[in-house]
Amino acid sequence: MIAEVAAGGALGLALSVLHEAVKRAKDRSVTTRFILHRLEATIDSITPLVVQIDKFSEEMEDSSSRKVNERLKLLLENAVSLVEENAELRRRNVRKKFRYMRDIKEFEAKLRWVVGVDVQVNQLADIKELKAKMSEISTKLDKIMPQPKFEIHIGWCSGKTNRAIRFTFCSDDS
Repeated sequence: MIAEVAAGGALGLALSVLHEAVKRAKDRSVTTRFILHRLEATIDSITPLVVQIDKFSEEMEDSSSRKVNERLKLLLENAVSLVEENAELRRRNVRKKFRYMRDIKEFEAKLRWVVGVDVQVNQLADIKELKAKMSEISTKLDKIMPQPKFEIHIGWCSGKTNRAIRFTFCSDDS
């Protein structure tokens, strides 16, 4: 699954690099192995989401989706360095080990938050599909018979921004 993600966009590549770093760190660090197992499970659970985010960010030319994509990529790159630095520490350096353990736990919480974004990604996919179907229906209706004007409004909230789609269908007689 990770190999398929790496073949995708920049997020997929960053995720696969993180996954490999976690594998190497688990072999080298006994004290943080349980946290790294949990982090690896989180990575496995968000892999399909990252594939969707990569796909939608390529299709959408929205600056906010590009910003989210870049922030997530930066978060993953920072996590790689964090995991690698943790693996390099000696066993006797307990104080730094606990600091890295705390930082890795915080990173995992941020990564789990991304899973919450999954709902928004799915909503975006549903709206895009609905828009395509409505366009197809509109084309068929125009061919069959003239229709009176009607509108469909769809709105949703994405973080701090409100978004809306409005479909308007008119007959040729107006």
